[in-house]
This record gives sequence, structure tokens and C-alpha cells, in this order.
Amino acid sequence: MTNAMRNYIVRIYFENAVHVGSAEPGIGIEGSDGPIIHADTLWAALCNNWAVAGSIGGIDFREFIEGFVSGEPMFKISSAFPVTHKGTYWLPKPLTDPLEFMDACGDADRAEDNRTQFAKPIKRTRLITREAFGVWVKSESSLGSMSLVASIAKDRRPVNENVMDALRPQNTLDRYSNASQLYHSGATYYDNREAGVYFILKASPVVKETIIQLLELIQRTSGLGGNRSSGLGAIQQIGPIEEADLHWDFLDCVSGSNAWCALSLYYPNPSEAYIDGALAYSLVLRKGWTGSLSTGRQCKRKTVRMFGEGSVFRHAMQGGLVCLTPTETLFGEPYPHPVYRYGYTLAVPIKTIQKETQDEGNI
Repeated sequence: MTNAMRNYIVRIYFENAVHVGSAEPGIGIEGSDGPIIHADTLWAALCNNWAVAGSIGGIDFREFIEGFVSGEPMFKISSAFPVTHKGTYWLPKPLTDPLEFMDACGDADRAEDNRTQFAKPIKRTRLITREAFGVWVKSESSLGSMSLVASIAKDRRPVNENVMDALRPQNTLDRYSNASQLYHSGATYYDNREAGVYFILKASPVVKETIIQLLELIQRTSGLGGNRSSGLGAIQQIGPIEEADLHWDFLDCVSGSNAWCALSLYYPNPSEAYIDGALAYSLVLRKGWTGSLSTGRQCKRKTVRMFGEGSVFRHAMQGGLVCLTPTETLFGEPYPHPVYRYGYTLAVPIKTIQKETQDEGNI
């Protein structure tokens, strides 16, 4: 059995709903990041449960974490995106312009018309189908019988009625006065017969089997996301897990590619000169509590910003772990263990003609 890295599609279906807290909630509302589960949240769940188990699939937790800390991760993951009815996979919209918005498409007048007609709906779109994504990164101009931008604008909704964001009223009690206070928490509901999430796992076959065992452990013991004590994040089904087929041919090779598009959050390691290579990007604020399963002591972790999904760079990116161990102490004692967030990126090649831009919307 070869240890070469392969791309696997890992699907997860929830029993009810999942809560992935937003770093920028509204007043009185604990927000939700909607249909995307960021890669650092997914990795944190894997890391936490691996630490508690000690060893999974014959791989010790120390071997797992030391590889990531040293810059030699044993696997990479994308963020988790929706998969809806009839096997429709959704991916983040690249933040560079599509070919049809550029004069380089060969018809300057048509490019101007496309920008006038479709620029706003395209800008408001966060997720696009796998088919549209493949056309976009290859700098092609049509999806079937319709132009790419027209097909995206026709159905701007990133997911159909099988995935829905909602607010749940909840009650909290003051520890001292026992006074109650109402607040609202965001949750994303999935039709458990039709919709769920998936992520791309780049790993060897041996490590892939270990990740499956770990996900099955999470399914039995905890779940994903926050508010799990309220029944959120419970996993109904994992898989089937399949190796990426020809529908995912853009994951490793795009003819004429000259840039890279992130499918996960990205935190550059010290050796990467990312500023000179950023073509189009968003920044995502990451903060919250440690959430460790290895200790009963939970603290606010340090805050960091990462490049968001869909960000495009001139050069291949690696990324790394970022240490967010709390600085506060309890009775003079430091936090029991280091706290890391996953900042490695899983990126795909993209062909684009683009000047450096910044997406202000997600900063």
C-alpha cells in the first residue's frame, strides 16, 4: 500500500443542526458562520478527540501533533462546505474576477456588459457549485449552454431549501443571583435525508483510515461545533468516503494555472512572503474559548486573523499552526497545555489575470 498523498471526499450528515460560532456576533445574538465549518474548527475537533484517545489507528497523539508543529503535517484538510440533494457540492467563490469580467476574454464590450449586469450578484455570492468552480479556476467562459456568470447569477443562493440558518432562543442563569436572561444562538439546520457537509482530505491511505476511525469516535462521543449539550452537532452518518474522481480534476492540475486558490483558512508561516503574492483575499477573525477536552479549565484564547476561503495567491501556500495559548493564569498557574489553531491551507491551482485586490466584506 502506497503512502502517497491522495484526495478524499469526506461527507458528514447531522441528526439535526450544528452551531459554529461567529467571531463577530450581533448585539444579544451569538452568531453562526452559516453553512461553512472552517478548517480550524474541524481540525480542533480531530485534535481534541485524538488527545483524549491517546492513540488512533496505531498513531500516537504526540506523533500527530509534533508533525503539525514542525511543519510536516501528516494530512491536510479543506474547510467543510455543503453537499446538497443529488450530490451537488458547493465550493467557495474565488475572489479573483471570472474571465468574463476581464478584457482578456477577447471582447472588451462584452466584458463591460457582463460587469454591469452581473457584478453585484456575483459579489454577493459566497458559494458556487463544483461545476461552476471548475470552470472559474480554468478561466473558461461557459457552463453548459449558459455563460458562467449568468448561471451563477441565476441561482445566487449557495444552498437550497435543504440547508437553513435560524436563531434559537436560549436561557442562561446568573451563577450568583439565579436571574435568567434570554439570548439567541445561531444554528444551521440540514435536512438529514438530503444535505450535509463535506471536506477534502489530502492524506495517505493509511492516515485516511485513521481519520475515519477518529470521526467515528467523534460521532459516538461528542459531535461537531458548539452548544453540543443542547443537542447540536450530533452526527448521524459519516461517508461514504471516496477518493476524488474526474469531477475533481481541478484539485491538483489546471492547464495554464498561474495562481492558487485557498479552500481552507490560511495562516502564513514565518518563511512565507505572502504579502507580495496576495492577488485577492478576505480576512477572517478567529477568536473564542479554548474548548479543550483535556482539562476542565476553559479560557479565552488569543485572537488572530486568517486569510479566508477563496483567497487567491501568486505562489503555492503552506501555512502552519498558530499558537493561541491564553496568557491569563489561574492561581499563578499557566494554561495546562499549548493551544493551537490550524492555519495550513489546502489550495488548488487557478488560471487568472488579476491585479492585487482586497475583499473588504469579510474583514
